[in-house]
Amino acid sequence: MQRIFYLTLLLIVILAGILRFYNLTGNPISLYWDEVSSTYNAYSILETGRDEFGKRLPLLFEAFEDYKTPANIYLTSIVVKFFGLSEFSARFTSAFFGTLTILVTYFLVLEILRNESVFLKNEKTKKIVALISSFLLAISPWHLQFSRTGFEANIGLFFLITGILFLLKFINSPNFRNTVISAVFLGVSIYFYRSIQLFLPLLLIGVLIIFRKNIFNKENFKFIILGSIVFLAITLPFVPTMLSKEGLTRQRQTNFISNSSNEVYKSSVKINELGKSTFSKVIFNRRVVYLEIFVRNYFSHFSPNFLFLNGDPNPRHSVKGMGVLYSWEFIFVILGSFALFKLNPKTRNTILYWILIAPIPAALAYPAPHALRSLNILPVPQFIIALGMIYLFIFLSVKWRKAFIVAFTLIIIVFMARYLYLYHNVFKFETSSEWADGYKQAVFKTMDLERDYQKIIVTGKYWQPYIYYLFYTKYSPKDYQLHGTKKGFGKYYFGGTSWDMKGIELWEVDLKKIANGKKTLLVLAPVDYELKKAEVKKITSIYNHNNELVFIIGELK
Repeated sequence: MQRIFYLTLLLIVILAGILRFYNLTGNPISLYWDEVSSTYNAYSILETGRDEFGKRLPLLFEAFEDYKTPANIYLTSIVVKFFGLSEFSARFTSAFFGTLTILVTYFLVLEILRNESVFLKNEKTKKIVALISSFLLAISPWHLQFSRTGFEANIGLFFLITGILFLLKFINSPNFRNTVISAVFLGVSIYFYRSIQLFLPLLLIGVLIIFRKNIFNKENFKFIILGSIVFLAITLPFVPTMLSKEGLTRQRQTNFISNSSNEVYKSSVKINELGKSTFSKVIFNRRVVYLEIFVRNYFSHFSPNFLFLNGDPNPRHSVKGMGVLYSWEFIFVILGSFALFKLNPKTRNTILYWILIAPIPAALAYPAPHALRSLNILPVPQFIIALGMIYLFIFLSVKWRKAFIVAFTLIIIVFMARYLYLYHNVFKFETSSEWADGYKQAVFKTMDLERDYQKIIVTGKYWQPYIYYLFYTKYSPKDYQLHGTKKGFGKYYFGGTSWDMKGIELWEVDLKKIANGKKTLLVLAPVDYELKKAEVKKITSIYNHNNELVFIIGELK
């Protein structure tokens, strides 16, 4: 029987790998800016030991007026060593660890249910719940979406739940191995994504309170000291960087307070309309507005619209017309929630606490709901759904159980097939512009033509063109560090975009002055071309995979 469970688990992991690696470089249709930036910096680290700006082995990587956490980039440098600077390297790390997360989920669920002796006292049933949880995560739109792109949060999730697995193992069986492995994985997880940096301390506080009697005793004292030393040795070097001005750049850009000026203004208008009374100042106080926004953001992550109907508004984060969970899972979320209260109180409280704190990092930011920032909640929804399925199965009479298995096998196949069809045949094209589709085609066409030109001017209309040219031309990191900038390197000159740091659009500049008498190739956005048409001899047009005109390539007359 044990062999059957492990064989089933192996098949689930293989399925997860196929779903994550199939056509990995072709869907999403293009690498988006952050994927390209992270992978080129991984290449730069591999070649020179420095990032694109020449900083040696940094703990934060500067990119696009933001600073990225380091772990994904260092891991990707290993991948680049074996597979080269490529689109596959950009996405391999996330797909690989996303697949491993399915395996870890099985053992995590088993550990969560380890001490169950009432509702799920049968070991076989516990393993079935663990297998179902792993399977549901393997086919989950929420997890698949982020496993197929270079999202560092997805890799961080693997380290986070592996750390939680061994933390629970330590609680159940205190020993040296469980202590060290838990401390290492939990410590490393904060190097991946900012949401984890807030989620992890909250989780540890809750676990320490819930299991205080299991943890804090004389027998465990040496393990607590050891685990604390290992955890602090890993995390403390990063904490000052994490809390520095640079480390908090993204929080300043995305926190809901910085993005709520319109609602604060409306509340101040209300105060004035009500004659600045004490009552109005209390009710429409900006702090009340902030609290209201936070609460709204928080609960948006539990809304049926987000979970089951339309998902994340960001086109890169969800397939249009689908939630982050399958709609058929709704009934089992309800049933699983009832079943949760039949579990051991400590198990139940741990799961409930995990659910309650998971959306907090996302609720503090804008926009909301946000599937990526709330990714820390996985694989809890899958566990609850698995509980609900088992709960219903146990409730059914024996004669209905076979029909239940057949019916829901068909339902799962149909819904999964629909998701995969939409993902690989609709999402792929509809969201092509969101993934900066067209840059790759433009770079390769430019490379075909560049030998005939002394200078190449590229529009910045679509933001940060320099990183795509560095990536696809495999430009030497050493040369770029010595002589290049975002505005140009070699024979390339890059324009800006007016909405980003007061960049200058190409249609606003004198192209002949920039060319300085040199034979010049132009890579223009349609708006640039229309305004500079008289100066350009058109060579070709670049369309994205949704048949939208992205670039016009021509020669400066």
